[in-house]
Amino acid sequence: MYEWGFFVKPGRVEEVKEWLAEKEAAFDEATPPGLTYLGTFLPIWAEDPRCDLYQVWSWRRRGPDFDLRSAAHADRSRFAELAAEFLAFVDESRSGEETFRLHRRVVDDPATPSQPPAGD
Repeated sequence: MYEWGFFVKPGRVEEVKEWLAEKEAAFDEATPPGLTYLGTFLPIWAEDPRCDLYQVWSWRRRGPDFDLRSAAHADRSRFAELAAEFLAFVDESRSGEETFRLHRRVVDDPATPSQPPAGD
């Protein structure tokens, strides 16, 4: 499972909510093979709050690391189009503060290496 914590541009949280309400199902359906979009989450409690929102993905693929920014510019697919729309809400000036976590179920095969996303 891949978790990306990020910041929303000031004053645009409501717009993100509206975009997700309108386009989240299409975003999910357009996700590339090997990935499953599990949702975008707002933290309601954290001992050490870090980011405004978190996107969570099921990661069942081998090969290049997944990065929404790269995917948004990779081709002219529906997923790339929706990723670019979503990224318009992300505060790029705070990208250095974002969090990236790759989780593995405890019972999954330990022989399968877990690689952090590019940039970590």
